[in-house]
Amino acid sequence: MEYTHSEGPWVETAVKLVIRKSDLDADLVSRSIPLDPTTVQLPGIDPLNPGSIRDGLWIVQVYGRMPGGVSDQLGTLLSKVEPHAHVLSQLASQGYEIHIDISGFVGRGATFTLPADVVRRSAALGLPVTISTSVSDR
Repeated sequence: MEYTHSEGPWVETAVKLVIRKSDLDADLVSRSIPLDPTTVQLPGIDPLNPGSIRDGLWIVQVYGRMPGGVSDQLGTLLSKVEPHAHVLSQLASQGYEIHIDISGFVGRGATFTLPADVVRRSAALGLPVTISTSVSDR
């Protein structure tokens, strides 16, 4: 049996704008940013871990296969949130933690690239970007 390793793209990718706060006011965030969140988690007792408190989350996610993969997903998310950059800054000044998360399923040698214009647009928002991976031993 012959095995040839080749690099490939990430799969099952998603790009998210994540807004988090221990006393998150989801209604305020929704009024401030007129986008439909894909996930809202109210702060309070964590039902999966009784006795612990979880932060509130307000998330807009771009998920789905796009011809350009992660870079197209990030570009789509940026197009949605760039018009609200001022509001994001105001929320951050009120103690909301805001970042962009890029996630995906990766195997050995998996790669993704981001074009310079997408990186510039992301940097212009002044938000941290995190990268989260899922792996399998298959």
